[in-house]
Amino acid sequence: MTAPALLRRDRTEDLGDGVVLHVFTRSDDPRLTRFFAAYDAAFILEDEKEDLNGFKACLDLNEGGAYERLSKLYGAYREIVLMLTEGAEGRVLGAASFIAYAGDGTDPTISLSYIFVDGAERRRGYFARVMACIRSEASASFAWPGAAPEPLIFIEMNDPVNMSAEDYAIDSAHAGLDQVDRLKIWERRGARIVDFPYRQPPLSVQQTADSDLLLGVLGAQGDSLGACQLAAHMRRFFAVTVLKGADLAQAPIAADQLARLDTACQQGERISLKGFDRVFVEAARVLQDRRAPA
Repeated sequence: MTAPALLRRDRTEDLGDGVVLHVFTRSDDPRLTRFFAAYDAAFILEDEKEDLNGFKACLDLNEGGAYERLSKLYGAYREIVLMLTEGAEGRVLGAASFIAYAGDGTDPTISLSYIFVDGAERRRGYFARVMACIRSEASASFAWPGAAPEPLIFIEMNDPVNMSAEDYAIDSAHAGLDQVDRLKIWERRGARIVDFPYRQPPLSVQQTADSDLLLGVLGAQGDSLGACQLAAHMRRFFAVTVLKGADLAQAPIAADQLARLDTACQQGERISLKGFDRVFVEAARVLQDRRAPA
């Protein structure tokens, strides 16, 4: 199957019920500052956050020589920011930043970098609406010759077992949502954990790698993923979104994970997908140990 052509869908659209959808893919879009202010208020752990320049660097990869070079290596892609607002100029109700990859035309994937809903607007369906917009915008970003294939959606989730006690407490208090409860949100939506020792390479030279994350996936059929399929996705994700076009060989954490996956691919292996029960049990044990008197 020939990889599909790229389409641009930047726009503002009234969804009704007083909710407006904004979709944009350029670093000079004035809506980026509104998104970033809401995003910056929603996240607190520094090694997991992009700064404004990081978002701009990602969006700059959508155009010009950078896009031409990277798309030749990794296929058509589109970095997208979307947000739901109260009216056209009102506060941000929920938002997401993600990248859609067309792959070779048969294995489209999404890497969901960030998704959040305003704390005062939870339990009103905005999370589901943002997720629906992510799926529809990803599929509509490419001119598929037939029906758009259903993409796999990869997500990074805080690992409550490996997080430090300080990070666990700070992040849970800031979000108003316990780390285990966050995982239960993804579990209810059908996510599973990719059984692979995942580490996020540093997002910038000022940050460190993050090993306190679980890699999850939505939309996978069966109890495993082909190692070749996962390797293809991770290569795109590391090269474009995380490293922002830098040489993969110069990022040892990324290169090591890709080497493992490439070996597994060559050997025809599959990567298991797991449920959340083990994490929930281990997290309960860790929390009990932390609360126990010294």
